[in-house]
Formats: sequence, structure tokens, C-alpha cells
Amino acid sequence: MYDVAEEFPQAPQNVAGEADFQRGAWVEVRSATEIAATLDADGCLDGLPFMPEMARLCGRRLKVLKRADKTCVEGFGLRRMRDTVFLDESRCDGAAHESCARNCLMFWKEAWLKPASLAPAPPSDADPTVGLPPLRTREGDRFICQSTALAAATAPVSKFAMDHLITDLRRGDITRGRLAHIIARTAANVALRLIGLSPINFLKGPGAERSRGGLNLKPGDWVRVKSAAEIRATLDAEGKNLGLAFEPEMVRYAGGVHQVEFLVSRMIHEETGRMVKLQRTVALRGLSCIGLCVRNCPRANTLYWREIWLERADPPTALAN
Repeated sequence: MYDVAEEFPQAPQNVAGEADFQRGAWVEVRSATEIAATLDADGCLDGLPFMPEMARLCGRRLKVLKRADKTCVEGFGLRRMRDTVFLDESRCDGAAHESCARNCLMFWKEAWLKPASLAPAPPSDADPTVGLPPLRTREGDRFICQSTALAAATAPVSKFAMDHLITDLRRGDITRGRLAHIIARTAANVALRLIGLSPINFLKGPGAERSRGGLNLKPGDWVRVKSAAEIRATLDAEGKNLGLAFEPEMVRYAGGVHQVEFLVSRMIHEETGRMVKLQRTVALRGLSCIGLCVRNCPRANTLYWREIWLERADPPTALAN
């Protein structure tokens, strides 16, 4: 697998400028033939795979959701990328990866896109995948996807680097208030770890709970997130319930009422590339990581909820009426 050097010294230059790929800009996904011309023998550009799940969007016009100049990578922390964006309405459905339910926002290299007008693309009956080479999705028992390739497709970010946050502020991706909050939170967590205490909103428990819950939830069901104290009782000393972490960002939703979006029964483990099976786990509509814990990471990973952290609830009054 191609490994990107820290400063990306040989990364290709794009004809379009960065201004054409800012948040809110309309772009068109290039044709399969054009994208194929950018890929190496492994189906990658700068170490990042173009996945089969992306091919259905060839020729589509979509809006840039945000830039992906950085991303968190499991086991590595925050890492740098270049010439990459996230597009609206483009989460991976796992169709080519045995129904993986990670629900990742897909990364798009600028070379796979071109500026587009606001007008929708004309309908076409052509197969959007024609022209793409065979794209690998696994090697032995290890799956190959953007998630498992991120470490090789990115470069380190110093723990003390501030430039990326200043860039976020300049682009309008964060407010001054949120910037101050992220800096203060990061500094506080460093101090807490130095004196042997847990980071902010990190819940850890007695580790005696052996249940994932028993609500038998289905998509569309309404639930209330339990209190932090109730959730803490279900966790071990590492903040996990039978291997699944309750992330610090999830504390902010305690007590809230939300709707189940989909069940999470299997997902690809980012560090090992192996498929992991889950039970009694769901995703709640609209709840994803907002990057407070990882210096404004834009990746917006879906948050996963054990049923034991939830209880059934009635729909909000406005919806019930």
C-alpha cells in the first residue's frame, strides 16, 4: 500500500483551485473512466481507495459538505490529508463490504470531482461503473476500504499543532467560541491525564455488567438516552460495555429522546480490517461525532448505542400530534 510522506511532497496538483471545493460548493463526480485514470494498481490515489460503493455516484452533482484536510484515525489520533473533501448524501452503505454498518462518510479526492453548476445533472440510463477496473475489497480475512487505509493515506499531526484549527476558523468551519472550547478542553484533558484522572466526560464503571440490553429495537422506534450515572453502571474501567466504548461526546445526549435509524450488527474494525459482529446495538438518527474530543475532526463518525444505554420512549409531542 502506498504510504504518504508527512509533507506529501509528490502529491499531484489539481487543475481546479481549492476554492472550487469549499463547503457549500456544487461539484460533479467524474465519470468512471476519468476516475480510473487517477488510480494506481491498487485502486488508490495517494493511498486512498476508490471504493465500489462510490461508483453509483459517478456523474452525480452533489454539494461539498466540508473539507477533509484532517481526520481522526483509530489507533493513530488526528492525521493530515490533502486535496480531499466530504460530500453531502455520500455515506458508505457497505454494499461491497458484506453489509458493514459503520456508515462512514466517504472521502473524495478532488481529482475525482469537477466544479459544477447548481443545475442538476441530466438523468442517464448508463451504468456509472463502466470504465472502472476491478476494485479490491478484501485481502484474505482483512477488508480493504477507506477506513482501513486511512493510516497509510494520511500523515501525522503534532499534538501541539494549531494551524489546522486556525484554518477551520478562517473558513468558517468553527466559531471563535467553539475554537476556544476545543483548545480549553484539549488542555484540560492533557492536565487530567498527567495527574492520573480521566478525561472530561469519560465514563468508567465497575465492569460487572454482562448485558448489552434487551429492548429488541427496530428502525423507527423512539428511545430516551439514560442518565450518565445509569450508563456508567454498565461500563468497565475502560469505559466499554462488552467491548463497545461509550464515547465522551455521547454524554451530551443523556436524557434526550431520539429515533432509531438502523441496527448495527456488523462493522469493519478500522485497525485490523476484520469484520466485527455486534448485538443489541443501534444508530440514532442524526447523532454523529462533532469532533470536540479530536480537535475538530470533520469525519462525523456515526455514534453507536448499546440497548442497555437506552430506554423506550414516546415520540416527541410535536410529532405525536
